[in-house]
Amino acid sequence: MVWDRLGNTLLAWQKPVATEVVTAKPDASRFAYANPQQGRVWPCKLTSEDSAGTLSIFELHTLPKSGPVRHVHHREDEWYYVPSGNFVFEAGDNKYNLQQSESIWLPRGIPHLWANTGDSEGKLILACQPGGFEKFFDELGKVPADQMNASKMTEVMAKYGMKYIGPPLFGSLYKEH
Repeated sequence: MVWDRLGNTLLAWQKPVATEVVTAKPDASRFAYANPQQGRVWPCKLTSEDSAGTLSIFELHTLPKSGPVRHVHHREDEWYYVPSGNFVFEAGDNKYNLQQSESIWLPRGIPHLWANTGDSEGKLILACQPGGFEKFFDELGKVPADQMNASKMTEVMAKYGMKYIGPPLFGSLYKEH
């Protein structure tokens, strides 16, 4: 038999639900990253633990001409919202230019990447479903910048149900903030 945190019996189709209200302070991360810089650059505003595993939400501060490598998720669907900046997203064979107040839904299984195309820092809100993506960001933050390469990225991504496909749109794999 499966039980939730309140001691209620759960049927096979039911999942635990969040039972606590949480808040996130400006410039703070609800997830305690091993590398404190992760909490400043990619603060987690809602953790998997907060949402009973259903969702994780991040505020991504993105340097000009930077973004992640081309990859595919096998576990998470992602939704991005642009509070500030200009971003290009490539998903499958399509390209999308997003500006302030626009958003994009990226279902799992579609190879993608994105980049800040502006000349100043941009900001994205990222929601990952199901939750737990903060653990990937945490592990990525433990890799010293001088050791980050395609092989290391492939290794870390594989542990979290992702596949490395190719380099980012601009520059190197890893930029310091």
